[in-house]
Amino acid sequence: MTDEKWEDLKENIREKFKVLGEKTEPDIITDDIGNKIKGEKDIIIFEGPTGKMEVTKTKRPVILDKKSHYHKTQAGKALIEYIVSDTEFTNKIEVFTWDTIANDWKEFDTRGENISF
Repeated sequence: MTDEKWEDLKENIREKFKVLGEKTEPDIITDDIGNKIKGEKDIIIFEGPTGKMEVTKTKRPVILDKKSHYHKTQAGKALIEYIVSDTEFTNKIEVFTWDTIANDWKEFDTRGENISF
């Protein structure tokens, strides 16, 4: 999803539903070597048709290559180092619903279906 389409989706949500909150937070993952891969998570929380809902867009650099670093010992496992792009990014959209019993977010299962707001 492009940044423009993401902004359009957020605008549609703002028009149709009561927005409870919006935020952007850093999304940092670390490979086995200790390199930090910095991304960004954009979140919008709103009162949707199934109750409290959250839509997130996670933007991370594209992984160009994975290098395996092996140990000489037999029981040693390989450590993975990720080589990432400085200019290309990938976006992932996830939808969650609030589970009042577990008091936590639960991923909304679409399984090949389209969801529109």
